Amino acid sequence: MTSYHRRYADGEHEAVWAELRALGPVPDALREDVAAVAESTMLRADRQIGRIEEQLAGLGFVPAWLVRERPTGDCLAALDRLAAEIGRLPAAYEAGLRVLGGVSFVGDCAALGLGHRYPAAAGPPRHVAPLYPDPLWLPSVECLREEWEEYRKDAGEYPDLPPEDGFHQGFPDTPHRADGPRRANVSGAGFDLALPDDCADPVVDGVGGRPGITLVGYLRTSIAWGGFPGWSFAAPERVPPALAALRARPDF
Repeated sequence: MTSYHRRYADGEHEAVWAELRALGPVPDALREDVAAVAESTMLRADRQIGRIEEQLAGLGFVPAWLVRERPTGDCLAALDRLAAEIGRLPAAYEAGLRVLGGVSFVGDCAALGLGHRYPAAAGPPRHVAPLYPDPLWLPSVECLREEWEEYRKDAGEYPDLPPEDGFHQGFPDTPHRADGPRRANVSGAGFDLALPDDCADPVVDGVGGRPGITLVGYLRTSIAWGGFPGWSFAAPERVPPALAALRARPDF
């Protein structure tokens, strides 16, 4: 049988990931093949994220903090230790940490509707996502380490925590990403993924307007919307014209 990685390299991007998601826990016999698909995916995503990063500078984008936090050798060694302590990490998530590192398009840019206040969608919102540009944000290895250490500390103090209160890696949701440097003066719940998880492409829980979206799906949607997928919920006439130059068809 042709390997998943060979099929992926031949262009079957969506079909391969659909089949990998259907596997559930990745069998040991397929683990290396699935890891190769995940690495190739994140390398492709890295190129498209880098393109957006370069173009943002020309639009007057002022980042709130590091746009990219590239993993160093020490980070990768720390990730190996974390994986041994936490348990299996989803293939797409681990590859993202190793290849992409931390990514943040949080900041100010008037041309993209980023700033003190953001235009509200017409009519009452059904969820948070229509109200904000929702910049792409991915946690780094350091974020994972900090959250894991905090979880272990809490688990030691509260040993009777129920299973549903197990470890979750947080991805700040739109309102949280609007706090501080973005100053939207709102609050909200974060979204996250539960760990450990032996699947290929984990569901990221709590993403406004996108129930059941996986990590690869989240990245694809983000790239398709130039790094600001919240604008996908807006009426076409409300989408900033400058966003068109950032948008691209995901090639992963």
